[in-house]
Amino acid sequence: MINNKKIYCVWYPSGGFGHFINAVLSLNGKDFARPVKKLIFSATGDSHNLDLVAPKYLHDPKNYQFDFSPQFNYSVLIDNGIGNESREKFCKVFVGAEIIKICYTDASWPIVARTMIDKAMRSNIAQQLPAWNDANWAIREKYFLFLRDHEFRSYWKPSKNKECIVYVDDLLEYQKFYNTLESFGIVLTDFKILWDQWRQENASYIDPVQQAKNIVDNIKHWIHQPLSDITDIWSQAVVYYFIWLEFGIEVPHNNYSDWFTNTKDIAIMLQNNGVIV
Repeated sequence: MINNKKIYCVWYPSGGFGHFINAVLSLNGKDFARPVKKLIFSATGDSHNLDLVAPKYLHDPKNYQFDFSPQFNYSVLIDNGIGNESREKFCKVFVGAEIIKICYTDASWPIVARTMIDKAMRSNIAQQLPAWNDANWAIREKYFLFLRDHEFRSYWKPSKNKECIVYVDDLLEYQKFYNTLESFGIVLTDFKILWDQWRQENASYIDPVQQAKNIVDNIKHWIHQPLSDITDIWSQAVVYYFIWLEFGIEVPHNNYSDWFTNTKDIAIMLQNNGVIV
């Protein structure tokens, strides 16, 4: 802390979440050092073009030097990659800083998984997850198994260390996200317009998850919802993943090679496989 000003280390997995939180703090946080550029989201929904008010701490550099002004609060990005949750080195560099760690749950993992491929790897799921068969059911199964079995699903959870936790789940609702940042003692101006734009630009990652949650809820309450309009195979795999999370059963891919047409059909499938709905 410098003259009652603070450095906030935004420590994050891949996917653009750290840059967005950095943008919110830098543009809307009280007494934060301001960037020069105007934020423009990229084609994949990230905010990397916004200039950083302090250099990014990238993959444990040997030297990190920056002259922090005592007049401002600062947001510093800590990027060690999605597979590295080590904090010892950067904590020695930013002594006394507040650490904002971005975490995710099983429910928000599909968002992180997809942004990791599209944004961090600059690739796509078809290229990264080739199926053993061109049939839709085989591709759907491949995507489901990726979501269920990838080791990164269990990464980026809160630790016993003193950290300010922001879940990716929190970002999905403006007021919840605002309240979370405010609970860290950060004073913010309203950034609803910025959040709306972020939500719109990242809809392809977020919508399948929110859609799957609604479908599972309708299955549990025997609400008949048509599903024939869900033609995107990734979105279908996310539904299978949430069925597995909620009911503890994997949809038999061979026996149900065609996509379900209604939530009632899924409920019947579950009952036929011994699940009480």
